[in-house]
Amino acid sequence: MTPPPPAVGADPALVERLAAHRTVGAAPRPELEWLATHGTVQHFALGDVLARAGEPITLGMIIMFSGRGSHHQQHGGAWRKVMEWRGGDVTGMLPYSRMTVAPGNSFVEEPVEALVIARELIPQLPVACPAVTAALVHAMLDRARTFKASDSQAEKMASLGKLAAGLAHELNNPAAAAARSAALLAAAAAESDSASRALGAAGLTPAEAAMLDALHQECAEQPLAGVMSPLERADRVEDISDWLQAHDGNDAFSTALADTRVTTA
Repeated sequence: MTPPPPAVGADPALVERLAAHRTVGAAPRPELEWLATHGTVQHFALGDVLARAGEPITLGMIIMFSGRGSHHQQHGGAWRKVMEWRGGDVTGMLPYSRMTVAPGNSFVEEPVEALVIARELIPQLPVACPAVTAALVHAMLDRARTFKASDSQAEKMASLGKLAAGLAHELNNPAAAAARSAALLAAAAAESDSASRALGAAGLTPAEAAMLDALHQECAEQPLAGVMSPLERADRVEDISDWLQAHDGNDAFSTALADTRVTTA
């Protein structure tokens, strides 16, 4: 392919700046002159929007000389910085790119001076500036890898967030159960203390104390709840309740006693 003839009217100072540019500087001088002739030096202030998410890309190709810009995309309802551009980088619409709508927001974070090639001129670049185009294709591949890596990181962070939430839930359940058990234990200790004082005040004889110990032992043995049918258990609860009422006892304990091996005898 025959390189383009030297551009007429190219600003020598601008061509020298392009020759010192990190991305396109190695291209032949006629190609740099073509860029200088067909581009426009523009300045962007802090906070300027270079592209807005969901809107068509209209600015064209931006060959940055100085300053800093950044691109942000939305992941999981939050905006994240995906990549940055500085002096020596090229951003915006690149040759062979099929991107027509901005995938996120691009902002100026430090005042930018750049050479802008209008969007309608981009299709001419492969013929007019093949060496520049080759360099820009590599830059576009690097940009695609950065976007892919950012998406992958966002997915990993989302998975990590779900895992952390699940772990917190699993840790909270045993902790809540332990707290409830501790509260029940405190109430049981107070009830046991009250029962002990009442038992001590009853003035039982040695024989009555021995009988009470035997009853306690019966209650501690294997329960009967698993070997009785519902009807049998209901009859047993009723029998024990009747016995307790007949002996001035508290029939509120009849259900608990029904599950033990204690008999009314």
